[in-house]
Amino acid sequence: MATLAKAHQAANAPLPAVRWLERARRVAPDRPDLTAALAGALRRDARYADAISVTREALATGDFSADIRFEAATAAAYLGDDALSLAHFNALLTDDPEHAAAWFGSHAQALHHHGPEEALRRLRRATRCGGANGKYWGYLAATLRLLGRDAEADAVENAEVRDNPRRRPLPDGVKALLPALSTDFRLFGSSGRLLRHALACATMPGLVLEFGVRRGTSLNHIAEVAGQEVHGFDSFEGLPEGWVNSPRGVLTTGSQLPPVRDNARLHVGWFEDSLPPFLATHPEPVRFVNVDSDIYASARTVLTALADRIRPGTVIVFDEYIGNLSWRDDEYRAFQEFSVENTVRYEYFAASPYTKQVALIIR
Repeated sequence: MATLAKAHQAANAPLPAVRWLERARRVAPDRPDLTAALAGALRRDARYADAISVTREALATGDFSADIRFEAATAAAYLGDDALSLAHFNALLTDDPEHAAAWFGSHAQALHHHGPEEALRRLRRATRCGGANGKYWGYLAATLRLLGRDAEADAVENAEVRDNPRRRPLPDGVKALLPALSTDFRLFGSSGRLLRHALACATMPGLVLEFGVRRGTSLNHIAEVAGQEVHGFDSFEGLPEGWVNSPRGVLTTGSQLPPVRDNARLHVGWFEDSLPPFLATHPEPVRFVNVDSDIYASARTVLTALADRIRPGTVIVFDEYIGNLSWRDDEYRAFQEFSVENTVRYEYFAASPYTKQVALIIR
């Protein structure tokens, strides 16, 4: 059963992986490796609260392994509990100071709690660990660039990034933002913090929408601070087509609807089917929209449908705008085409390299 779970994980199918690991734990409840594997599968399935519950149970029984600490820290970060996340990362690093992924993962929380210098220190430390993922150099270069430290960013790119195509997507994506970067641009390391800031900047009355709800994490972040009804659209059947090396249906919830806040409404179905009838009964402009569709076609569908509702003052957040190997062909491409076709002026006012999110406002 554990072998089957690993196969599903390798195929980017965390939902069946969770089911197999839950069965395996029932058969062998004393195997700590299964507990850590289950927490990781739950985290990849965006079931962050469940992942934290599993890790909390393990910690209560004295399992302070690196894998348990790492999963607890990462799940807490996605839920927006930066302090808890950083505490778990720091405890892990005290026991294992050469844990590259913990140095890397903790830099995002350190950015908010200790400032950019500590975030950069942790990024640099991650690159020096044995066996560290080479992509960390790309994150370091991108972060330096967004902090306005171009000479340092150039040095990192020249030495560690330029000749390695797999390290370039994030630094290249950041460079694409620079011509339209606002003077009040802010750097973030947390999805929830960026979403809250973006909503605070969306002062025009209108609709608050999200496309790509999955397990409801970001929709609940949005609903918590929106001060109005919010609407989330998703088929809950995964992506409608293949994406990079993943097949159609990846990121499915198995048609399970997530728990959401009282002011959130879910609209189930493919965007092209659910959005037109919604707009027919909701004539308002768009105040805020979070586009978490991942792929080009879905982002294009959303932007085309909302074209006459997107006005000066509308805030748009894209969840996978930069950083992926295919970033130029996904949400970025959809918005660039939309902006040209509709003569839209805009500014990027926030970004989170760690989560690949970008926030912009229509001018």
